Amino acid sequence: MYSSDIKRCARRMVKESLDEILAGRFQTPSLEQMESFLEQNFEHTFDEYQVTKKIRRSHIAWSNQQVLDELERQKRYYDNELRVGLRIAALNTIEEVENLIKSLNRAITEWKVMNL
Repeated sequence: MYSSDIKRCARRMVKESLDEILAGRFQTPSLEQMESFLEQNFEHTFDEYQVTKKIRRSHIAWSNQQVLDELERQKRYYDNELRVGLRIAALNTIEEVENLIKSLNRAITEWKVMNL
């Protein structure tokens, strides 16, 4: 995931939870909840067709079985990287949500001081 995805996700969560935040009832999602949310809301597919074409172009002499074995190896690597990336993205998104909430609370406090 890119940092722009993380920021977009955090802003979306804050917007959707604005009522709870203003009422002081918002609970920061757990790491597992955030991973699940990110997994459901962002594209992260492994395109077997494109990867197979790339393998075949790179290794013209390989048999079909060798290509399939390499495809499986790359898929396992991709899945592992996705899990690691998802965990890092979830941690960063939680941090971004907390920062947005702090900024929102500061802005509300400043508004109250100036207008009440």
